[in-house]
Amino acid sequence: MIKKLRHALTIKYTLILTCLLFAGLIASFAAYRHTGFQLLQSGLKSYLAEEVQEMRHALKAGTFAEDIRTVKSSVKSMHNFTYVLIDGKIVRAERPFDEAAANQLERKLSSGKYKSGKIYREKVKGWRFLIAKQNLGNIEIFVAANYSPVHRNVRAYAQNALIAALIAIVLSYFAGGWFAAKSFDYIEQSYEKQKRFVSDAAHEFRTPLTILYSYAELLEYAPEKSEIIADIKDEIQQMSDMVDRLLAIARYDNSGAVAHFERFSLTALAQSVIKPWAALYPSGTFELDGNGVEITADKTMIRQLLGILLDNAVKYTGEDKKISVSLAQKSNAVEIAVKDNGIGIERDNLPKIFDRFWRAEAARHEKGLGLSLAETIVNLHNGTIRADSTIGAGTTFTVVLPQNFR
Repeated sequence: MIKKLRHALTIKYTLILTCLLFAGLIASFAAYRHTGFQLLQSGLKSYLAEEVQEMRHALKAGTFAEDIRTVKSSVKSMHNFTYVLIDGKIVRAERPFDEAAANQLERKLSSGKYKSGKIYREKVKGWRFLIAKQNLGNIEIFVAANYSPVHRNVRAYAQNALIAALIAIVLSYFAGGWFAAKSFDYIEQSYEKQKRFVSDAAHEFRTPLTILYSYAELLEYAPEKSEIIADIKDEIQQMSDMVDRLLAIARYDNSGAVAHFERFSLTALAQSVIKPWAALYPSGTFELDGNGVEITADKTMIRQLLGILLDNAVKYTGEDKKISVSLAQKSNAVEIAVKDNGIGIERDNLPKIFDRFWRAEAARHEKGLGLSLAETIVNLHNGTIRADSTIGAGTTFTVVLPQNFR
């Protein structure tokens, strides 16, 4: 699915880029073409005005005479041609060197379809002309500008721009694919992690359900049911705890989750969390160090964090438990350290202990969500959490939280 999404995103980005490139190409082509023809038309009007002025001067001086001649020119060169018609007959002309083009152009000029003051475009035997006309009584003065070179330049511009755009599109497809792949690396990792999480969660629920089913079958035949019922209640409690932690993780993972920050005594909160645990074990099992430490944070989350760390310490410490909780204010931060004298964690496994449902096969024999939830809570407070451990000597979890995070 991720590959399909990545491919679809690459195609989408490429199509968007293609549309933008072609829009830019069309706009630049239109601007280039318009500017070119504006300059040609402006030049043609100026040339026509000069020819009209010259004709007026010749008529006034009485020097006007018929004069038809051929101008050495080619379709590849820019050139202006002049025609003077009296009563529809050409009496004066500067004709193109190409005889066929000249004859066809003269037939068009003699057709009477051109109006004074307008500019026309004509294609004649491979030549392209801009034509303008002005009347002096019964005299028609035409000027024709060969713009074939400009037309070829415009076409060449469009072709080169199109080729450049196609190359850019191909490059953008591969570049877009590379960027999409880089962007999807994190998404793919998250997706695979989520799949693994769902699979592990299903497995974790299947195990206690199987146990409960077995106990239910035993209840049908066992004469002494109290012990079995106690075991069932224990399994149900474990499932309930797991569901609570799953819901907490889902809630905290939600970007819209709201934390309620308040100023409170971290020392007093730690005492209240330790108190129920201390009642279950011999005196001296738990030790709290750190008076008068205060913090601004979500009190419910911090209580949950301390509970998770204490539960983890108790669970993986032997009969002679020694668990210490130390609180300290350091600059603008508060440090919480929970230390036990338990079985410890292998060095290679330390980076994995915050993964959801992770299990260290050789040492800690239960999968769980506690440490993952602890890390989530710490991250929500812009803090850090780390574990230091020695096999057989114990583990210390150290949490650093901003003292006034909001």
